Amino acid sequence: MKIANRALLVLAPALCLASHAIAQSNTMDQTSRTGEESEVLRKGEGGTLSLSANAAPDYADSGKSRVGLMPGLEYRWANGFFASTERGVGYNFAKDSALQYGLGLGADMGRRASGALSGMGDVDARIEYAAFLQYAMGRDADVAAALRYGSGNDAQGLVVELGAHYSLNLAPQWKLGFGVGTSWANAPYLQTYFGVTDAQSNQTGFAAYTPTGGFRDVSANLTLSYALTPEISLAGGVSASSLLGEASNSPIVSSGNRVAGSLSIRYAF
Repeated sequence: MKIANRALLVLAPALCLASHAIAQSNTMDQTSRTGEESEVLRKGEGGTLSLSANAAPDYADSGKSRVGLMPGLEYRWANGFFASTERGVGYNFAKDSALQYGLGLGADMGRRASGALSGMGDVDARIEYAAFLQYAMGRDADVAAALRYGSGNDAQGLVVELGAHYSLNLAPQWKLGFGVGTSWANAPYLQTYFGVTDAQSNQTGFAAYTPTGGFRDVSANLTLSYALTPEISLAGGVSASSLLGEASNSPIVSSGNRVAGSLSIRYAF
Protein backbone atom coordinates (compact mmCIF):
# COMPACT_ATOMS: atom_id res chain seq x y z
CA MET A 1 0.00 0.00 0.00
CA LYS A 2 2.90 2.37 0.75
CA ILE A 3 4.32 1.75 -2.73
CA ALA A 4 0.91 2.48 -4.30
CA ASN A 5 0.61 5.70 -2.31
CA ARG A 6 4.05 6.85 -3.43
CA ALA A 7 3.16 6.10 -7.04
CA LEU A 8 -0.03 8.11 -6.72
CA LEU A 9 1.88 11.06 -5.29
CA VAL A 10 4.12 11.03 -8.37
CA LEU A 11 1.47 10.32 -11.00
CA ALA A 12 -1.37 12.51 -9.74
CA PRO A 13 0.19 15.92 -10.54
CA ALA A 14 1.25 14.71 -13.99
CA LEU A 15 -2.21 13.34 -14.78
CA CYS A 16 -3.74 16.52 -13.37
CA LEU A 17 -1.78 18.67 -15.82
CA ALA A 18 -2.49 16.31 -18.73
CA SER A 19 -6.22 16.27 -18.05
CA HIS A 20 -6.35 20.05 -17.60
CA ALA A 21 -4.47 20.49 -20.87
CA ILE A 22 -7.13 18.46 -22.69
CA ALA A 23 -10.12 20.01 -20.94
CA GLN A 24 -9.00 23.61 -20.67
CA SER A 25 -7.07 24.41 -23.84
CA ASN A 26 -9.74 27.08 -24.23
CA THR A 27 -10.73 28.32 -20.78
CA MET A 28 -13.85 30.00 -22.13
CA ASP A 29 -15.28 26.48 -22.27
CA GLN A 30 -15.15 26.11 -18.48
CA THR A 31 -18.34 26.16 -16.48
CA SER A 32 -19.00 25.81 -12.78
CA ARG A 33 -17.96 22.41 -11.42
CA THR A 34 -19.56 22.78 -8.01
CA GLY A 35 -22.81 21.21 -9.24
CA GLU A 36 -21.01 17.93 -9.95
CA GLU A 37 -20.49 14.98 -7.63
CA SER A 38 -16.94 14.60 -6.30
CA GLU A 39 -15.25 11.49 -4.91
CA VAL A 40 -12.34 13.36 -3.29
CA LEU A 41 -14.56 14.94 -0.62
CA ARG A 42 -15.87 11.63 0.66
CA LYS A 43 -14.54 10.32 3.98
CA GLY A 44 -12.06 7.45 4.22
CA GLU A 45 -9.23 6.39 1.94
CA GLY A 46 -9.77 5.38 -1.68
CA GLY A 47 -9.99 6.65 -5.21
CA THR A 48 -11.19 6.23 -8.78
CA LEU A 49 -9.72 5.86 -12.26
CA SER A 50 -11.87 6.96 -15.19
CA LEU A 51 -11.92 7.52 -18.92
CA SER A 52 -14.44 9.92 -20.49
CA ALA A 53 -15.42 10.79 -24.04
CA ASN A 54 -16.70 14.37 -24.22
CA ALA A 55 -18.26 16.46 -26.98
CA ALA A 56 -19.16 20.17 -26.79
CA PRO A 57 -19.43 23.18 -29.11
CA ASP A 58 -16.97 26.07 -28.80
CA TYR A 59 -18.25 29.39 -27.41
CA ALA A 60 -16.04 31.31 -29.84
CA ASP A 61 -17.13 29.22 -32.84
CA SER A 62 -20.56 27.65 -32.34
CA GLY A 63 -20.18 25.66 -35.57
CA LYS A 64 -17.11 23.88 -34.21
CA SER A 65 -17.39 20.96 -31.79
CA ARG A 66 -14.65 19.92 -29.40
CA VAL A 67 -14.44 16.11 -29.03
CA GLY A 68 -11.86 14.24 -26.98
CA LEU A 69 -10.97 11.49 -24.54
CA MET A 70 -10.07 12.55 -21.00
CA PRO A 71 -8.36 10.32 -18.41
CA GLY A 72 -9.23 10.93 -14.78
CA LEU A 73 -7.73 10.08 -11.41
CA GLU A 74 -9.06 10.96 -7.96
CA TYR A 75 -7.57 9.75 -4.69
CA ARG A 76 -8.15 10.73 -1.09
CA TRP A 77 -5.95 9.77 1.84
CA ALA A 78 -7.33 9.10 5.31
CA ASN A 79 -5.21 11.99 6.68
CA GLY A 80 -7.13 14.55 4.55
CA PHE A 81 -4.87 15.00 1.52
CA PHE A 82 -6.33 14.44 -1.95
CA ALA A 83 -5.24 14.50 -5.59
CA SER A 84 -7.59 14.89 -8.54
CA THR A 85 -7.24 15.56 -12.24
CA GLU A 86 -10.40 17.68 -12.02
CA ARG A 87 -9.73 19.59 -8.80
CA GLY A 88 -5.94 19.50 -8.36
CA VAL A 89 -4.20 18.61 -5.11
CA GLY A 90 -5.13 19.79 -1.66
CA TYR A 91 -6.09 19.12 1.93
CA ASN A 92 -9.52 18.57 3.49
CA PHE A 93 -9.50 19.89 7.06
CA ALA A 94 -12.94 18.53 7.99
CA LYS A 95 -13.46 15.72 10.46
CA ASP A 96 -17.25 15.87 10.11
CA SER A 97 -18.60 13.90 7.13
CA ALA A 98 -21.40 16.45 6.60
CA LEU A 99 -19.23 19.58 6.32
CA GLN A 100 -16.12 19.51 4.13
CA TYR A 101 -13.69 22.42 3.71
CA GLY A 102 -10.09 22.86 2.68
CA LEU A 103 -7.39 24.38 0.48
CA GLY A 104 -5.73 23.25 -2.71
CA LEU A 105 -3.63 23.97 -5.78
CA GLY A 106 -4.87 23.56 -9.33
CA ALA A 107 -3.93 24.61 -12.84
CA ASP A 108 -5.50 26.98 -15.33
CA MET A 109 -4.02 25.87 -18.65
CA GLY A 110 -4.70 29.14 -20.43
CA ARG A 111 -5.83 29.42 -24.02
CA ARG A 112 -4.37 28.82 -27.45
CA ALA A 113 -5.21 31.56 -29.94
CA SER A 114 -6.35 29.47 -32.87
CA GLY A 115 -9.36 29.24 -35.16
CA ALA A 116 -11.85 32.03 -34.48
CA LEU A 117 -9.45 33.47 -31.88
CA SER A 118 -6.41 33.75 -34.16
CA GLY A 119 -4.66 37.03 -33.46
CA MET A 120 -5.90 37.29 -29.87
CA GLY A 121 -2.62 35.97 -28.45
CA ASP A 122 -2.11 32.94 -26.24
CA VAL A 123 -2.94 33.00 -22.53
CA ASP A 124 -0.20 31.39 -20.45
CA ALA A 125 -0.87 28.53 -18.05
CA ARG A 126 -1.02 29.51 -14.38
CA ILE A 127 -1.07 27.84 -10.97
CA GLU A 128 -4.36 28.50 -9.17
CA TYR A 129 -4.82 28.73 -5.40
CA ALA A 130 -8.12 27.24 -4.30
CA ALA A 131 -10.45 26.99 -1.31
CA PHE A 132 -13.60 24.88 -1.08
CA LEU A 133 -16.61 24.29 1.14
CA GLN A 134 -19.23 21.54 0.80
CA TYR A 135 -22.18 20.67 3.00
CA ALA A 136 -24.12 17.40 2.71
CA MET A 137 -27.85 17.69 3.34
CA GLY A 138 -28.46 14.03 4.00
CA ARG A 139 -27.04 11.18 1.93
CA ASP A 140 -28.32 12.31 -1.46
CA ALA A 141 -27.89 16.11 -1.69
CA ASP A 142 -25.17 18.66 -1.11
CA VAL A 143 -24.37 22.33 -1.71
CA ALA A 144 -20.88 23.59 -2.44
CA ALA A 145 -18.74 26.68 -3.00
CA ALA A 146 -15.23 27.01 -4.39
CA LEU A 147 -12.80 29.87 -4.97
CA ARG A 148 -9.91 29.83 -7.46
CA TYR A 149 -7.30 32.60 -7.79
CA GLY A 150 -4.25 33.09 -10.01
CA SER A 151 -5.40 32.72 -13.63
CA GLY A 152 -5.17 35.18 -16.50
CA ASN A 153 -2.52 37.36 -18.11
CA ASP A 154 -1.62 39.09 -14.85
CA ALA A 155 -2.21 36.03 -12.59
CA GLN A 156 -4.92 37.95 -10.73
CA GLY A 157 -7.97 36.18 -12.12
CA LEU A 158 -10.52 35.16 -9.49
CA VAL A 159 -13.44 32.76 -10.00
CA VAL A 160 -16.06 31.89 -7.36
CA GLU A 161 -18.26 28.86 -8.04
CA LEU A 162 -21.55 27.93 -6.34
CA GLY A 163 -23.55 24.76 -6.90
CA ALA A 164 -25.84 22.03 -5.67
CA HIS A 165 -26.09 18.31 -6.47
CA TYR A 166 -28.78 15.69 -5.89
CA SER A 167 -28.68 11.95 -6.59
CA LEU A 168 -31.48 9.41 -6.72
CA ASN A 169 -31.20 5.62 -6.61
CA LEU A 170 -33.57 4.38 -9.32
CA ALA A 171 -32.76 0.70 -8.78
CA PRO A 172 -30.01 -1.32 -7.07
CA GLN A 173 -27.61 -0.71 -9.99
CA TRP A 174 -29.03 2.52 -11.48
CA LYS A 175 -28.40 6.03 -10.18
CA LEU A 176 -29.56 9.43 -11.48
CA GLY A 177 -27.71 12.61 -10.60
CA PHE A 178 -28.73 16.23 -11.16
CA GLY A 179 -26.68 19.35 -10.54
CA VAL A 180 -26.88 23.11 -11.01
CA GLY A 181 -24.11 25.68 -10.75
CA THR A 182 -23.10 29.25 -11.39
CA SER A 183 -19.84 31.18 -11.30
CA TRP A 184 -18.69 34.76 -10.73
CA ALA A 185 -15.41 36.14 -12.12
CA ASN A 186 -13.49 39.35 -11.43
CA ALA A 187 -12.39 41.93 -14.01
CA PRO A 188 -8.84 40.55 -14.62
CA TYR A 189 -10.27 37.09 -15.43
CA LEU A 190 -13.02 38.40 -17.73
CA GLN A 191 -10.59 40.75 -19.47
CA THR A 192 -8.20 37.88 -20.19
CA TYR A 193 -10.78 35.46 -21.56
CA PHE A 194 -13.59 37.69 -22.84
CA GLY A 195 -12.06 41.16 -23.25
CA VAL A 196 -10.47 42.64 -26.38
CA THR A 197 -7.65 45.19 -26.09
CA ASP A 198 -7.01 47.85 -28.74
CA ALA A 199 -4.01 45.86 -29.99
CA GLN A 200 -6.11 42.67 -30.25
CA SER A 201 -8.85 44.62 -32.01
CA ASN A 202 -6.36 45.81 -34.64
CA GLN A 203 -5.14 42.23 -35.15
CA THR A 204 -8.52 40.50 -35.32
CA GLY A 205 -11.23 43.01 -36.28
CA PHE A 206 -13.14 42.34 -33.04
CA ALA A 207 -14.43 45.50 -31.38
CA ALA A 208 -12.42 46.61 -28.35
CA TYR A 209 -14.14 45.42 -25.17
CA THR A 210 -13.33 45.89 -21.47
CA PRO A 211 -15.58 43.85 -19.15
CA THR A 212 -15.77 44.32 -15.39
CA GLY A 213 -16.46 41.65 -12.78
CA GLY A 214 -19.76 39.80 -12.70
CA PHE A 215 -21.48 36.43 -13.00
CA ARG A 216 -19.87 34.43 -15.80
CA ASP A 217 -22.29 31.55 -16.42
CA VAL A 218 -25.05 29.28 -15.16
CA SER A 219 -25.18 25.54 -15.83
CA ALA A 220 -27.13 22.34 -15.20
CA ASN A 221 -26.20 18.70 -15.66
CA LEU A 222 -27.93 15.32 -15.66
CA THR A 223 -26.07 12.00 -15.27
CA LEU A 224 -27.31 8.41 -15.40
CA SER A 225 -24.94 5.72 -14.12
CA TYR A 226 -25.04 1.91 -14.04
CA ALA A 227 -22.93 -0.23 -11.69
CA LEU A 228 -21.54 -3.24 -13.53
CA THR A 229 -19.83 -4.38 -10.32
CA PRO A 230 -19.25 -2.69 -6.95
CA GLU A 231 -16.02 -1.29 -8.42
CA ILE A 232 -16.86 -0.61 -12.10
CA SER A 233 -19.58 1.72 -13.38
CA LEU A 234 -20.68 3.26 -16.67
CA ALA A 235 -22.22 6.71 -16.99
CA GLY A 236 -23.73 8.99 -19.58
CA GLY A 237 -24.39 12.66 -19.04
CA VAL A 238 -25.62 15.83 -20.65
CA SER A 239 -25.03 19.41 -19.51
CA ALA A 240 -26.30 22.79 -20.60
CA SER A 241 -24.69 26.14 -19.85
CA SER A 242 -25.23 29.79 -20.70
CA LEU A 243 -22.84 32.69 -20.42
CA LEU A 244 -24.16 35.64 -18.43
CA GLY A 245 -23.73 39.40 -18.41
CA GLU A 246 -20.51 40.82 -19.76
CA ALA A 247 -19.14 37.38 -20.67
CA SER A 248 -22.10 36.74 -23.00
CA ASN A 249 -21.78 40.25 -24.50
CA SER A 250 -18.15 39.76 -25.52
CA PRO A 251 -17.52 40.26 -29.26
CA ILE A 252 -15.46 37.06 -29.36
CA VAL A 253 -18.44 34.92 -28.26
CA SER A 254 -20.33 33.37 -31.17
CA SER A 255 -23.01 31.75 -29.01
CA GLY A 256 -23.40 32.01 -25.23
CA ASN A 257 -25.43 28.79 -25.00
CA ARG A 258 -23.92 25.33 -25.09
CA VAL A 259 -25.08 21.73 -24.70
CA ALA A 260 -22.42 19.07 -24.08
CA GLY A 261 -22.49 15.29 -23.71
CA SER A 262 -20.22 12.66 -22.17
CA LEU A 263 -19.79 8.91 -21.76
CA SER A 264 -17.49 7.46 -19.14
CA ILE A 265 -16.26 4.32 -17.41
CA ARG A 266 -15.03 4.44 -13.81
CA TYR A 267 -13.11 2.04 -11.60
CA ALA A 268 -13.20 2.56 -7.82
CA PHE A 269 -10.40 1.21 -5.61
